[in-house]
Amino acid sequence: MRSRALIEILRPVNDVMIGIAVIAGYLVGGGRAPLPALEGFLTGFLISGYSMVINDIFDVRVDILNRRMRPLVRGDLSIGGAWALALSTLALGMVTSALTGMATLVIAAIFAALAFLYSAKLKMMGLAGNIVVALSMAIPFLYGGVMGGINYLLVFVMFSTSFLTGLSREVLKAIADVKGDAASGIRSLPATAGVEVSAVLSAALIALAVPIAYIPVIAGLRSPWYVSGVSIASLIFILMAIDISKLRDPQRAYVMKKRMLIPMAIGLITYVVQGLLLA
Repeated sequence: MRSRALIEILRPVNDVMIGIAVIAGYLVGGGRAPLPALEGFLTGFLISGYSMVINDIFDVRVDILNRRMRPLVRGDLSIGGAWALALSTLALGMVTSALTGMATLVIAAIFAALAFLYSAKLKMMGLAGNIVVALSMAIPFLYGGVMGGINYLLVFVMFSTSFLTGLSREVLKAIADVKGDAASGIRSLPATAGVEVSAVLSAALIALAVPIAYIPVIAGLRSPWYVSGVSIASLIFILMAIDISKLRDPQRAYVMKKRMLIPMAIGLITYVVQGLLLA
């Protein structure tokens, strides 16, 4: 089992973002103690890592068709080794979630169950599967909010914008994978409704998320940091939405999906710092 293969299959950049999302929710919800924040981060990181490994296990055939040189396709990691890694990260994630209470343990279990159901079954159902993935991206904010004692408005904004932009990104991913998905019998939105319709939906979801991010400002939040961070992320999102709405080439969708991580990361940083400013 090569270290490079472990890093690739766990996708640590994505896992760190999920962990930071938990901390953001925790801070905004009123939490300040460092130990629960660390436990929340570890839970998000580990359950996310589990979901990444599970996804690759069930995706081997599609990855071969799409010529993606993932670790399981290259043979750098065996299926058995991947299962062992998935179960290990899941078990550790359940332990860290239990340390912060029964409610967080239940949420973590739901997160893990959604990840498994998506990879094993729901992915074949197209848009329904995309919605599950987007929910899984938004749940960490709720998880952190429960840990911290929820500031309802800001946690709602974080959850909503994360869900909408996450769903937009998942539709982009489906566009990029349309050839392999169609060959594998996956009824993705691009395979059934076409790339053009899917691109317009992806752009529309971004357009819906942008005004939601400004709800706290309308409600009276006077934070230069929040306004600046949200405005920068929103501007990038709007420019991307315009570009996405014109998308017709599946290969370009893969590049745009990666670029979307930039405004998403800016949004996460904005929420974390704003949470600290609320202290």
